[in-house]
Amino acid sequence: NPGKILAGELMRGVGGILMNHEGERFCNELGTRAYVVDKMFGHDQQYAKTKTWKVDTEIPTFSLVLSASAAEGAQKHVDHYLNKGLLTRIEGLDALANWMKLPVATVKAYLLEYQRDAKKGKDAWGKVTFNGVPQKDLSSEVFYAGTVTPVLHYCMGGLTIDQDGNVLNESKEIIPGLHAAGEVSGGVHGDNRLGGNSLLECTVFGTIVGKKIPIKPRNSIQSNNLQQGGGGAADKPAELRNISTDELQHHNTEDDCWVVIHGLVYDLTDFVDEHPAGPESITELAGKDGTEEFQAVHGENILEDFDPIGTFVPV
Repeated sequence: NPGKILAGELMRGVGGILMNHEGERFCNELGTRAYVVDKMFGHDQQYAKTKTWKVDTEIPTFSLVLSASAAEGAQKHVDHYLNKGLLTRIEGLDALANWMKLPVATVKAYLLEYQRDAKKGKDAWGKVTFNGVPQKDLSSEVFYAGTVTPVLHYCMGGLTIDQDGNVLNESKEIIPGLHAAGEVSGGVHGDNRLGGNSLLECTVFGTIVGKKIPIKPRNSIQSNNLQQGGGGAADKPAELRNISTDELQHHNTEDDCWVVIHGLVYDLTDFVDEHPAGPESITELAGKDGTEEFQAVHGENILEDFDPIGTFVPV
């Protein structure tokens, strides 16, 4: 579903509160993904009995609510989700209840209960760490709220590999010349992956595989270029040309996507479909200055893998 974005677990870690359509909390928000999803699906009576989800059942939705202090702990994420319209900034308890389509008294009762649990240091679901608890005066609290739903965002199965990243056949024998790393492989994590280990898996097995595959040294490639007449002054990067606002705005589609970041123009057309967060967050900035949105999520060093095509000169 291109309209969905995976919400970072940080949003729960900093103090995000999960509430159902009645305004009730239903789990320890700091539990594992599997635990939280099980509690979400448990709102369906059939699943609660069988622990089996029917594909034709309507997927349930819930409210994720952060106080102002909780939001500060995940500012980059919050700014990004606000920019994409996935979070809403809400001033005061009355406005939050209106957003949740619930009576003010109902939402207030459950938030006051959460405050009391935080003060005691434990709640009914075994939660003992309470970050970003809403302030005592709920009428003046600033909330950040959004709708969340359980999703399958990682595949635990895949190709069988050994400790060296070799792909194995059904007889557990190495298939010569075939290697795998990352989510395409299976069996690395067991039944449930620990948070933060998906990229670690890519790094560890990607490094193992990369080191054993023979690759022509870079200096030999440069040497070949020189022997063929390459190198020298002609290989120096050309001075970037100026690109005006009018020219930039002509490249505003998924198939022709230019974006300004920190005053430089990048042609991201070929990267759109590879963007881990989905193409929409790039294409919606096509033909525009995306510096603010970029800074909310990324560090500037990520641009080292991209070559600018020009300097933006707003005219």
